Amino acid sequence: MDFSLHWSDYAVFVFWLAIYSVIGIYHRFRGRIVLLLGRLFRTNQTQMNEEKENTETIFLGNRQLSLIPVFCSVMASFLSAVSLLGTTAEAYLSGMQFYMMIAAFSIAFPLASEVYMPVYYKLRLASAHEWVYISLALYAPSLAFSQVVGLPIWLSLISTGLVTTFYTALGGIRAVVWTDVFQLLILIAGMCVVVTFGIIKAGGPQRVWTIALENKRLQSFSFSPDPFLRHSVWSLAIGGASLVLCTFGANQTLVQRYLSCRNLQTARRAILLNIPTNVIFLLVQLTAGLVAFAYFEGCDLIKSGLIKKTDQILPYVVMVLFNGVPVVRGLFLSTIFAAALSTVSSGVNSLANVVLEDIIRPFHVILRQKDLSAKYMTIMAFVLSALIGLSTVGMAFLIPFMSSRILQFSYSLFGATGGPLLAVFTLGMIVPCVNNKVRFLMPGLTSSLI
Repeated sequence: MDFSLHWSDYAVFVFWLAIYSVIGIYHRFRGRIVLLLGRLFRTNQTQMNEEKENTETIFLGNRQLSLIPVFCSVMASFLSAVSLLGTTAEAYLSGMQFYMMIAAFSIAFPLASEVYMPVYYKLRLASAHEWVYISLALYAPSLAFSQVVGLPIWLSLISTGLVTTFYTALGGIRAVVWTDVFQLLILIAGMCVVVTFGIIKAGGPQRVWTIALENKRLQSFSFSPDPFLRHSVWSLAIGGASLVLCTFGANQTLVQRYLSCRNLQTARRAILLNIPTNVIFLLVQLTAGLVAFAYFEGCDLIKSGLIKKTDQILPYVVMVLFNGVPVVRGLFLSTIFAAALSTVSSGVNSLANVVLEDIIRPFHVILRQKDLSAKYMTIMAFVLSALIGLSTVGMAFLIPFMSSRILQFSYSLFGATGGPLLAVFTLGMIVPCVNNKVRFLMPGLTSSLI
């Protein structure tokens, strides 16, 4: 079977990379473009031209972003390539028990919206694990496609990494948010096409259901307290809620989205809208895993040597299902990398904000006894975004040295770092007297990373 990509598949992929770059260019020169149009149509747009001269616009969109793009950006940042590949593989290997994460969503999202977010709305927060995770998010699709279709890892890492760095550094938060909107649309369309076509090729929904039932892929709830059990109500509902709350309650990438909203109500809605949409998309990902299992019934993809890692299941299924069908493979390639780019661009922008606001600026005040100028901070914002983006690409080349599944690795990473961070923020909320003494918790946070 020919797994090589058609030229039209590459064309679709390159087309979307070009679109992302154009969005970055537009938002970098948005003020000048609007000013030029204003002159042509004789309207006053001077204020728009001045927006790009400060870091608040670069990192927070001047706090004027509306509900729909912020909601799409939050969802796209959460639905990374790690989640897409890992959740599908989880359903293929272990069944549908992962759907208990729905309970986690129902617990964590309201808590983030109604308890944490109003407090964070006026703060800027840091995320210690972001750098490693965005490198993982960039590496995951590159690995999957390199071993399935022979696409060199270095080529996909460098091309997608450079494009992401380009539009993120150039366009700031607005470029990131609006590319997230496009990437989410690609993600949803691509997965719906894969699941629909896969069900048809597997013999219909009834056959998929029967095979999954016969092979114990539709398990009921397990209330066992055994901590060594792979999935149970306790680990997924309670543990999952803690994990999701760490992400939506103490993650700089998402907190920065909330801060960019027009008001507190818009930010709350952006979070709560993620409950139904994430539930639906989780079920789509799990269904894709069941479809893959039904289609390859009786064939162990790893033991047969067809794939080397479970994270390659979804790309392999797509290559088989759409063999000889041009463009569709390119659409799926765009889908996987759209999930990766949305996470990477969000992380790069938020990390640049953290480094500038929480490290460079305070040290400059201590050493020089004065604040940075607005012009210098703007220049530093662009430079930091570029440097962090490039370093992320470099760090992605180190990810192959891990041995676990990408979903397991990413969740372990979030659990090890997100929990202590959430604890620090929660302590600062409920015990105000320790706000300026919270540094005593940092040894515990450091030990969790080790």
